[in-house]
Amino acid sequence: MTTHPMNSLLRLAGVAAALCGLGQAALATPVTPSFANAPTGWTTDRYDAASFGNVGSYQGRSDVLGIGIDATTDSVNRVAGQQSTFYNTQGKQHVVSGGAGSVLSADLFIDSAWRSGSSGYVRSDMWAVGSDGSGVADYGIIGFTNYGGAARLRVFDGDVAGGWVDLANAIAFDAWTSFDIELTASSLRYSVNGVQVYEDSTIGTDHLSAVIMQAYNFADPALGVSSNPSYVAHWSDKAPGAVPEPGSLALVALALLGLGLARRKQQAG
Repeated sequence: MTTHPMNSLLRLAGVAAALCGLGQAALATPVTPSFANAPTGWTTDRYDAASFGNVGSYQGRSDVLGIGIDATTDSVNRVAGQQSTFYNTQGKQHVVSGGAGSVLSADLFIDSAWRSGSSGYVRSDMWAVGSDGSGVADYGIIGFTNYGGAARLRVFDGDVAGGWVDLANAIAFDAWTSFDIELTASSLRYSVNGVQVYEDSTIGTDHLSAVIMQAYNFADPALGVSSNPSYVAHWSDKAPGAVPEPGSLALVALALLGLGLARRKQQAG
């Protein structure tokens, strides 16, 4: 039976369009606000860090968010009533809006000086505030710390004893590490450098309502730390090209069509 060339072309076009559509459906919708205007649009969460804002260029990136921790926000130097460890978490939040399929993404530069807590404790995280019809339902957190053990990446899962889950990822020092928190219809998915590393499937969230960028001040007698060296956590918008764009997927589909036509011509010849 001979297949008409036009029918083959139509079938190939259908397959390519389907592949393109599937690829676009798989793309999460980014909802992270740009750091270019920080701190505009950002409001205090728990306690203000010593500094929070766009520091310009840093390590090959532009419009980098710097979150600075120093002695001015140590426990003993904070305003009355805010000396507890709750206020050691210092940073700001920004309202976002995104349902299932939304993703928060940012890159953290992990300095080689952070290899060990012996040179000073460091912690910085990105938080996803998940909400339902009644208010905040979940906090999704991913980030870095060198406190209480080896330098490591970790996520927060409130259903796990102690909350924190250390990740097995090797850390690339003096380099940018990409973090993602994606809301699906039934879970929060965490990725490092584009690879999923953890999934929390016991959530009450149906949409993302805010993102929090923060660092931690360890100079607190309650932690047994009288003083801690100053540090700045540098966060960048996700690097361009880290996720395929829908337009790129369409070009792939067109390329598949072209290959199919070329093959048909060769067979005809």
